[in-house]
Amino acid sequence: MFRFYGGQVVKKGTYWNLSSGESIELEHEKILPGSRQVRYLKVPATGIFILGPISGLLFICLLPLMSLLIVITLLSRIAVASDALKSDEAAMCMGCHSAQGVVKTFKNKEKVSVYIEESHFKNTVHGFLTCTSCHSTVSMDNHPSAQYASKKEFAIQISKACKTCHSDEQVLAKPIHKQAITRANAPPCSDCHGSHSISKVSGGKATASNSQYCLTCHKKDLNLSMKGETLSLTIDETILRKSVHGNHNCSDCHTQFSKKEHPVKTFGSKRELSISVAGVCKGCHPEKYKQYQGSIHSNMLTQGNLKAPVCTDCHGAHSVGHKALVETISGVPCKKCHEATFEAYKSSVHGQAKTNGKGNAPICSSCHSAHEMRPALASRSPRATCMGCHKNAAALHKEWLPNSDIHLEAVACTACHVPDAERRVYLRVTDSASGENISKARVKQFLGANYESLTLAKANGIEDQQLWDMYQKLGDSGTKMNLTGTLGLNDCNQSHSLAPKGKALKQCDRCHDADSKSFKAVSMAIITPDGHEERYNVNPAVLGSMFTILPLNQFYALGGTRIKILDIIGILMVVGGMSVPIVHITLRILTSPIREARRLNKLRKEGRR
Repeated sequence: MFRFYGGQVVKKGTYWNLSSGESIELEHEKILPGSRQVRYLKVPATGIFILGPISGLLFICLLPLMSLLIVITLLSRIAVASDALKSDEAAMCMGCHSAQGVVKTFKNKEKVSVYIEESHFKNTVHGFLTCTSCHSTVSMDNHPSAQYASKKEFAIQISKACKTCHSDEQVLAKPIHKQAITRANAPPCSDCHGSHSISKVSGGKATASNSQYCLTCHKKDLNLSMKGETLSLTIDETILRKSVHGNHNCSDCHTQFSKKEHPVKTFGSKRELSISVAGVCKGCHPEKYKQYQGSIHSNMLTQGNLKAPVCTDCHGAHSVGHKALVETISGVPCKKCHEATFEAYKSSVHGQAKTNGKGNAPICSSCHSAHEMRPALASRSPRATCMGCHKNAAALHKEWLPNSDIHLEAVACTACHVPDAERRVYLRVTDSASGENISKARVKQFLGANYESLTLAKANGIEDQQLWDMYQKLGDSGTKMNLTGTLGLNDCNQSHSLAPKGKALKQCDRCHDADSKSFKAVSMAIITPDGHEERYNVNPAVLGSMFTILPLNQFYALGGTRIKILDIIGILMVVGGMSVPIVHITLRILTSPIREARRLNKLRKEGRR
């Protein structure tokens, strides 16, 4: 009698299934049905009549002993694995594969160790199998000399043996398997489950930590394809452990995933997935998330701009670093989107100080904040931001700058501290109490049809009469709004190119001159709902118009924004002031003889008395 297994090619004869007791009569060479767990015996026809009754008697007598033997076998996997290794087949295989340093070289020069330890089979679910159960093309008489192009090709070929016991229906029943193996570049079974030390999945779930269980697959080369885009799902455990979240479990952030649940989610793109995942940050950082919700970045996202940054774009996903890291030249995340602006900053007095190791030198978030980012406004002076660090700047300006308070109010700091930039006058509608810009919605509410005239301005821009009408309309509505002016930069991005203090402009004639370039460009700036500026060209002549004396009473540069009527009045005042003493002196000279005669006549009269 000889023992055979399901799936094995056998010759003609009668084969008995030891599990079901059924016989199979084969007329020629054929494959036995079933998996390798199904065992068969080949018995000569004459032997069946002799062994049948004897086998039945023995079965009845030995049934209790067989039951005990089965229990012992199931409880002692190590012994079974060891027995498998002690078989003649395993002994022959281990004759070579027990030697350390034995490798297999593939055509692409990759190498894989073929050294096997006996301990690899202990506690493994495949401990009852022999070597050829999986390596079916290998036998004692035939060792394959097949050459594989790469290690991966070899692993894929060997993994085909898994289907002998694990049918496609069984594997595809689990969503995580279905998602993995139906891909074009599906990994071989051994990538996730190993090869010679495969343990029960239930055992791995029970003993592994949450994160370690996830990393069983995610430290492998995994990818997710979404509408032509490929997203890597591979996690570098070393980077993860070094992050500020190194002690967190995967499910702390990926809350819907666990050892029991692994839902399959679909997204339209990689970007949609990133935005969705970033939403979990608010669970631990509610204050930061609240600040972000009111930022320009959040507004852009709400309006449908998927390129707007979310938490993971600035902080990373699995490699979140300490706060100090993003406050360095090399670690600041803003340069990812604002590369040109960041290059300008690097060459500025602030950037140079930071590069040279001055720790308290400002970085992007120092002026713009990190989470509650507001739109940059060219029409507003960054005075409050600058004074946050340069607290004694106002006092220092008073030492040399006449009317320094007026200058600091009407002239942006950057207008002088970026000496090579072009400048522009910005007219704004502001709250008379706080000085804050009034939003477009409120301006439209009070101006009504007058607002539309701004967009229908002539080629030269808004004229003085339009500004006067606007000023009257705002005054009539009792809104307590003002029209104010600020001298700032034409391009607010140039604010990042701040020069050292010694190069700042101090020449008065740069502004206080009739031909000053600073007053050749004028705009009306109104704040839109998303926080940006909506600009309308203004005819520069309005700065010298009588109509703007009242609306722009806080913006008048002597010698620069010249209002002719004021010049005339001023000349008259100067001439008048100078003429009084001149006329007085002239009259005294002309009338001196008369006054002398009167004096002498008076003395004569007194002498007679």
